[in-house]
Parts: sequence; structure tokens; C-alpha cells
Amino acid sequence: MLCGGLLLASIAHWPNAQGSDSWRCGSRIVSVEDRAAKVLAVCGEPDFRDVFYASHPQGLSTVAEVEHWTYNPGPNQLIRVLKMRNGRLADIETGGYGFRPSSPGRCAPSTMNEGISKYRLLARCGEPLTRQVQGFVRTLSQYPGRSAFGHRRAVRPVEVYREEWVYNFGRQHRMRILVLENGKVARVESGDRGFNP
Repeated sequence: MLCGGLLLASIAHWPNAQGSDSWRCGSRIVSVEDRAAKVLAVCGEPDFRDVFYASHPQGLSTVAEVEHWTYNPGPNQLIRVLKMRNGRLADIETGGYGFRPSSPGRCAPSTMNEGISKYRLLARCGEPLTRQVQGFVRTLSQYPGRSAFGHRRAVRPVEVYREEWVYNFGRQHRMRILVLENGKVARVESGDRGFNP
């Protein structure tokens, strides 16, 4: 009974990528619904800001409705991604263990995998050869459960912020085409043979 209680307690504190409602920055805490100004005052500037621009309905300008702020505390702690929506903290996710900015890891075609964050990708490989922003697009996403018609998997429309990045690794390798959705690599494809600059 005691072992089972300890197991449940440890699972409750297990870091997950689903998100949480609060995060301790030093001696203070930021929580969902806090204003971006409070997060900056408590946690300081993030190591990386990923801004998702959406076109204004009249097409006259662009506004940043969504931002992901990444805080990298180093290799002994978990990265935190604070998701801002309309100037308020909407969600907090973990992004794996942090790293030293001076040694983010080796960049090679084989290290470009699905799920890697834009922050980690930029730290490891730098800017891509080309970058195409498609902005917010509607796509269909499957999720576990049953639909109204009793199907095993239900499909629902979701909006994702999509970009396409291309990396060149020289003539000995094919270029890598990365499709990023909401700041993470969603798909990796091989392109034409690369070239030596």
C-alpha cells in the first residue's frame, strides 16, 4: 500500500510535455493567466522567443497572437516553454533537458528528427538555407476516443503554425526539408543533392 502511494506521488510530479499551470522562477512562481509583463519581471527575458504571426482580417497588418518563450536553465534542469496567447501565459510545457549554449550538440542530417524544437534546431544547426512561412493552416488531427458515430478514432480540425525549412549539407548529402508545426519538427524529407558554397 505504501509503495503504491509513493508510486502515485512520483507519477504526479513526473515532468510531462502536456503542460502545467505554474512554474517556479527562482523564488517566485508564474502561473497560467499571468500577464506577459509579470512573466518578464519574474523570469527575465527568455533564451528564445518564437513568434507566430497571423494576418489581420483586413490584411492591413500582422499581429502576434501567439508566442512561445523558451527558458534553458542548463543541462541539469528541464527546458520550459511558456506559451503566450494575446499577452497572457496560456500553458507551460517541458522541452527535455537543457544544454550549454556553447555546446548544443552536433548538426548532421541524421540528427534532424521529428519532435525537435525550433530552439534546439537553431542552437544546433543555425539558420536554414531557406525558410518559407505558411502561417496558420487548418489541418485534421486524430485523437483517441470515439466520435458521435462510434468510430474508434475521432478527427477534429485544428490550426497549426507551419513553416518549411531547408538545410544544405554539401554535395555529399541530400538537402533536408523540414516541416515545422507550432515550433517543432513535424516531418523530415530528403530533397535534391546539396551543393558546396
